[in-house]
Amino acid sequence: MTKAKALLDRGIERFEARDFLGAIALLDEAIALDPNCGDAWSCRGLSLGHLQRYAESLASFDRALELDPTDRRSWFNRSLVLTDLGEHKEAIASLDRLLELYPFDYEAWDSKGNSLVTLGRYTDALNAYERALEFNPSYYKAFTNRGTALIHLKRFKAAIRSYDQAISLQPDDPMVWYNRGCGLMSCANPEEAIASFDKAIEIDPNHSPSWTNRGTMLAKLEREKEALESYERSVKIDPSDTHAWNNRGITLRRLGKPKEAIASYDRAVECDPNNYEAWDNRGYALAKIGKYQEAHASIDRALEINPHHVNGIYNKGYCYACQGKTTLAVDCLAKAIKMNPAKYLPAAKTDPDLKSLRKNQRFQAILKGQF
Repeated sequence: MTKAKALLDRGIERFEARDFLGAIALLDEAIALDPNCGDAWSCRGLSLGHLQRYAESLASFDRALELDPTDRRSWFNRSLVLTDLGEHKEAIASLDRLLELYPFDYEAWDSKGNSLVTLGRYTDALNAYERALEFNPSYYKAFTNRGTALIHLKRFKAAIRSYDQAISLQPDDPMVWYNRGCGLMSCANPEEAIASFDKAIEIDPNHSPSWTNRGTMLAKLEREKEALESYERSVKIDPSDTHAWNNRGITLRRLGKPKEAIASYDRAVECDPNNYEAWDNRGYALAKIGKYQEAHASIDRALEINPHHVNGIYNKGYCYACQGKTTLAVDCLAKAIKMNPAKYLPAAKTDPDLKSLRKNQRFQAILKGQF
C-alpha cells in the first residue's frame, strides 16, 4: 500500500467518525503525495461540505470530476452542497449530468424531485419521484416525497396513499408519519393528522415538529389547553423553534393570557427576527391590553418584512378602531378586504373587535363591496 493510499484510508476513517477537520488534514496529506487521487478530492469535498465550507467543497468535487468525469458520488454530493446553498437549478444540472451517466440512479431522481419541489415545479417533481420508484419500488423516501408533491398539486387522496405506501415499507421513521400528518393538515382533517403526529411522537418522543403541528391541529379543534401542552413540549425539545413559540403565543392569547402571549411572541422573534407573523400577532396582543403605540410598532415591523401580509394590514385597522381613529381604521380594513376579499370580507362583517365601526357609513358600504 502506498503512503498516499494509507493516508486516504485514515482520512475516510476520520470522516466516518465525523471528525471532519481531522479527515481534511489527512486527505490534504494524501493529495500532496498524489494530486491525482480522485477519491481523496471527493472525500475532502464531502468533509468540507459537512463543515459548511461550501465554496471549498465545490472546488474539491470539481477537481475530483476533472480527474474522473464519471464519478457518481462526486456528482451526487456536489448536488447536495448546491442544495444546501439554495442553488437548486445548479443542483439539478449536476444531477442531470449524473443521470446521463447512470439513468437508473433512483437516489438522484429522488434528489432532483426535491429540488424541483423547492422551485415550485411540482409536476416535474412528481415525474422525477415516479422515475425513482420505477427503478426502486422499495425506496420509501421517494413515496414520502411524492406525497409532498401531490399535496402541492392538491391531489390529497393520492398524497395520503403515497404516504401510506411509504409507511408500509418503513413504519419506524417518524418523518414519514410527520409528513403524512402534514398532508392531512392540508386537506383539513385535523383528527387524523393528530393521530399521525402521535405515531411520529410514539416512535421519537423528541420529534419537535410533530409536537408543534399536533398543537396546531388541537387548536383547530378548539382544544386550546391540550394545544398549549403540545407547544410546551416542542419548545422544551427545541427552544429555537420560532413557529412553536408563535403558535404558543396564539393559544395563550385565546386562553385569555395576553401578557404571557406577548412573552411567547418575544421568544419567537428572538429566534427569527424575520418571523413577520409573530410580529403581527405580538401587535394584536399588545392592542388587546391597550398598548396601541407598541402594537402599531410591532405590526409595522411585520409589514416591513412582508408588505403583502394582509393580516397585518387588517390588524392595523383593528388598532385604529380601538383608538377611535375611524378614518384610518376603515382605510386599513378596506385595503385588507381588497387584497383578500374571500377571507377578510366575512371576517370584517362578524368581527366583534370592530364593533365601534358598525355605524360608520363608509365601513358599511365597504362591507357591501362599495369601495
